[in-house]
This record gives sequence, C-alpha cells and structure tokens, in this order.
Amino acid sequence: MRFYLVVNLDKANAADCAAEAAAELLRCGAEVLLTPELNAVLNCSGCQVLDEREAMQSCDAAISIGGDGTMIHTALDALEFDRPVIGINSGRLGYLTQIEPPFGDSLQKLAAGQFGIQPRTVLSVTVRQPDGSTCQSYALNDVVIARQMVASMIDIEVFRGGAAFASYRADGLIFATPTGSTAYSMSAGGAIVDPGMDCLIVTPICPHSLADRSVVLGPDAPLEVRLVTRNTPPDAGVAVDGTTICPMVDGTRLEISAAARKSRFIQLSASSFYQTLGKKLTGTEPAEIERKA
Repeated sequence: MRFYLVVNLDKANAADCAAEAAAELLRCGAEVLLTPELNAVLNCSGCQVLDEREAMQSCDAAISIGGDGTMIHTALDALEFDRPVIGINSGRLGYLTQIEPPFGDSLQKLAAGQFGIQPRTVLSVTVRQPDGSTCQSYALNDVVIARQMVASMIDIEVFRGGAAFASYRADGLIFATPTGSTAYSMSAGGAIVDPGMDCLIVTPICPHSLADRSVVLGPDAPLEVRLVTRNTPPDAGVAVDGTTICPMVDGTRLEISAAARKSRFIQLSASSFYQTLGKKLTGTEPAEIERKA
C-alpha cells in the first residue's frame, strides 16, 4: 500500500514521529510518499517525493501526524480524491487521531490493510455576499457564525428547505457535524452525537432566550442563514473548522448542506466512540465507571 504522510512540523515532536512512522512503514513493505518540504527535514532515502496534490491522488491512504487541526486539514484535502485518512497524535488532546505512540503495531496493521472505514458527514458551505461575490468551503467539524463586537449580540434567522425554521438572538450560532459535536458545539451545550450518524447539530452560543436549545436535524434539507438588522447594522464573521473565511453583514446569505461526498476515517481497533469519549474528554474508561458504581 502507498501512504502519504501529512505532517505539522510546528508540533514539537512531529518530525520525529514522522521519521519513525516512515521507517516502520517501509520496513513493513509499504510505500511512503512525502512532499519535498517534508523530505528536506526527514531525508528519507526510501521514500517517494511528490507535490501535495500528486501525493494525495497517488496514495491509498493519508496519515496525518500532528493534532486534531492537522487531521481536519488532511481529511478535507483527501475528500477530493476519496482517500481514507488516519491520524497519529503528536499534539495535546488528539481526539480525532486514533494512533498514539508507540505506534509500531498500529502501523503494521495499517500496512497489511487490516482496518475498516467509517464514513463521516461533511458540510458544504456557500457564503453569498450582497455585492454578488461568493465564498465556498467544506467543514468536517463545524461552521460558526459569531459576533465581532464584544458588547452586542446578533440576530439570526434560519430557514430549512426554504421554510422558516428558527430565529436566535445570541452571541452566535454553531452548525456542527457529528464529528464536530464533541468540539465547540459541546462546549456551548450541544448534544454529543455518534460520528457514524448522518445529521447536523444547530447550537446557539449564549442565547438570550431560555427556550433556545441545541437541535439535531436530518441532512435531507439545506439550511439558509441570514442576519437581521435591528438598531445598528449587524457585524459578524463566518468561521469554518476554526478558520474565519469571511464577514457576515446585512444581506449576506449563508447556505449549509450535507456534502455529497463523505470523509473516510480509517478504524484500526474495536475501540468504540464511547470509549474514546470517556478516555479523551473525562480521562475515565467505561470499565472504570462500572468499577466505581
């Protein structure tokens, strides 16, 4: 098999992890693809050097080495070519990355093709500005509308399938995938959803009304989001997977729908989402909870 290593060299030990991973994969008979920039650091004589796009297109799977941000970036890049992805954690939490050092056994299974694939919902995002310009993107975790002015809330209208769905007066609004349900949406009080489900979670950020709560929606109808002008023109920004992509003003229309193509996450172990949830977010394994009961 051919594996493309995508490495965040800003992480302190990412280069060392990448060198170890490349050596182990080569030892197992796999082919390893690197970009010229990464190979300049690793100097891997047995690896193939290709540019980013060619490497992703040529590989059988991509291996992200870094944290969750690197994993998201890799998964979205792999989406175009329908390549599966897996992550090696060299960051802090590493909630989306499945492999932790030491990772020899995991890479041996990977090289032997002993893994499953879990499809993950991806959101398609289009922002249409009043001047006619558009901005398009994809989100693996979430799309966030957030106020830019500290002292004022924003008013948001949401339409689903062309019909009025809800209105919010809040600091912002989160549209999360099941994968992103354990990120910002969870911190704002949103539901935690199994990443294998096909749905969308809408969670208000600090809403003014006690009646405004997180809602789980099916993926069958697209959403359209608009800001409402009250006494002053609204001032907000749109962020996709943590990166602000454009402003949102009076007349801006944000369109969100489930993308036709899903991200493909490699699953190496029988460890469930709920075991990972307990271990990563609470530091407690399910078995430990049972023993304490």
